[in-house]
Amino acid sequence: MELRNLTFDDFDASVDLSQYAFQYSVTAEQREERRSRFKPEQVWGIFDHDKLEAQLTVIPLQLYIQGRVFEMGGIAGVSSWPEHRRRGNVALLIRHALLQMREKGRSISCLAPFSFGFYRKYGWETYTDYKKYTIETALFPQRVQVEGRVSLEDADIPLLSRLYEAYASRYNGTLQRSEQWWKDSVLSRKKGYTAVYYRADGEAAGYLLYEIGQRVLTIHEMVYENEQGRQALWTYLASHDSMVEKAVLNAPMDDALPFLLSNPRIGQEIVPYFMARIVDTATFVKQYAFGASGSDTTLTLQLKD
Repeated sequence: MELRNLTFDDFDASVDLSQYAFQYSVTAEQREERRSRFKPEQVWGIFDHDKLEAQLTVIPLQLYIQGRVFEMGGIAGVSSWPEHRRRGNVALLIRHALLQMREKGRSISCLAPFSFGFYRKYGWETYTDYKKYTIETALFPQRVQVEGRVSLEDADIPLLSRLYEAYASRYNGTLQRSEQWWKDSVLSRKKGYTAVYYRADGEAAGYLLYEIGQRVLTIHEMVYENEQGRQALWTYLASHDSMVEKAVLNAPMDDALPFLLSNPRIGQEIVPYFMARIVDTATFVKQYAFGASGSDTTLTLQLKD
């Protein structure tokens, strides 16, 4: 058995395993597009006589915690062929990935679990939920007259990024997005339209990423700097009432939309989302922005990992 980084020669074996494990298929064109973006240095595999048995990807990312940017290792693509499962291969890959993250100064790791219980065994725990709203057209927020305008336009990544980063830094666990992340993981997956809210002074102050299909308005992202921006964006969305029967939106847990509706009897679901674990406690604590308590405080931590 050999644990090593994949090489470009292992690309097809990696895609074949991913297709089997995650039950999807790619066309020849999609395979070549993935090949062009393949980063073998981020993928670890367990091999037996050069045959790939299991694999795991560690994506170097940054996220916000208490307004500060932390280096994070995103775990993805954990997969194994069925005849090689329950042999400890995935556990070995996970432990190796954690050691690699620590060596590279990544004090925290996140993942989207297929099973929360499975990853709890390795120290990850649920760190974020979100609200999923389903709102019938008749229950949309009331239209209001807001200064400025909302414009339907092509996605301008620098503009969207500026608005997003200001919004994301107010939350714990949101990603800091690179331009490549915008291209590969946001705009390529969240298909549809982009609308931007401009204040009366011409400055952009909010945006929407959304699509319309089967008389459903799916709002992928809704970002705004203040209540005026929220009102402007919802007034814009409400103008689609002749085209759709309902809207679906994922929102942060502190979102106050139900309190702003004349009739808050909309569909609301709390969805457990990502898991996280600290990789290096000492580094994490040094980076963390503790709030001032007004007095000296001593904490004693006992860790078991």
